Amino acid sequence: MGATSIHVQAVKPGSEIHNFREKELDYVRPELSHLNESWVGDSISHRLESAKQRYFDTVGQKMQTKAAPIREGVIVIKQETTMQELQQFAAVCKERFGIEAFQIHIHKDEGYMNAKQWTPNLHAHVVFDWTQPNGKSVRLSRDDMAELQTIASEALGMERGVSSDRKHLSAMQYKTECAKEQLQELSNDISSALDKHKDVQNQLLQLQKELRSIETKKNVQKLISKASEKFYGLIGKTVNDREKDALKAKIKALEGENEQLSDRLGKAILEKERNGTKVFKAENDKEYYRQQMDNARTTSNRLRTENQELKTETKELKKELGKMKDLFNSEQLETLRHHFPNISKAMEEGK
Repeated sequence: MGATSIHVQAVKPGSEIHNFREKELDYVRPELSHLNESWVGDSISHRLESAKQRYFDTVGQKMQTKAAPIREGVIVIKQETTMQELQQFAAVCKERFGIEAFQIHIHKDEGYMNAKQWTPNLHAHVVFDWTQPNGKSVRLSRDDMAELQTIASEALGMERGVSSDRKHLSAMQYKTECAKEQLQELSNDISSALDKHKDVQNQLLQLQKELRSIETKKNVQKLISKASEKFYGLIGKTVNDREKDALKAKIKALEGENEQLSDRLGKAILEKERNGTKVFKAENDKEYYRQQMDNARTTSNRLRTENQELKTETKELKKELGKMKDLFNSEQLETLRHHFPNISKAMEEGK
């Protein structure tokens, strides 16, 4: 059924501008304005002058500026409320209290957006001449005003509300209340958004930490991989060093044999000169020793070439080892020594 109430106050200068929709309002939906209705028996200005004149004729002086001969009641209605029901309400008010309604305006186009939903403010403005025939104001007690609430509920077929209910407020007061509600909703939304933003920031920081950890592990793995390749190469070169020492020993042994062959050749020549009888045999021996010396020279040259190649490889190995030491700081070398003891041993042998 819905509850109704009425709130009465002195009419404002811009009342008719508002009631006739002569000014654009941000809480009005123009597409609903065709649902509004108005009944006008007189203008506010004309009725006000009439009241002032009657007062002057009775009292002999001008009406006080604080007087409120014209008053306006804002009454809560429902979607089905008719102008006839409001006129019936006005007739009872005149009969019971002597206050005459000369304008009635039904407004069904006001409201506000709440959480993307339109909340209408259905109400009517009833403009009263709040004076007696002599121009003096009608005085209503607290009980009279309470009875006015009852008359409104009975005339409109609605439950009786209370005069302090928010729904009977003026358009500006209602707009202010609505704005407060919207502001509170926005404040709640902002608070919720800030909480979500904080959660997202925390998640981002955690992801950044995890990413840095992953990148660090990847870099360490790359360094270990490179180090392994270098040190495996180092181990191979170290084996070549051992082979080089063995070849040097062979060269030295062959040189010794060469000296022995030369000595034997010299002795054979002397033997030939001393003993001319065994010339054929001596010539054969000479040729034999000559071949042995040629073979020895060939072997010696080959070993010298291999020795030179080994020296070159050893030099390049030392250069690479120097570069490698520059690539790794003391902390990384310590880590590699811990995880790769064989590599560490190879490094010490390569110094």
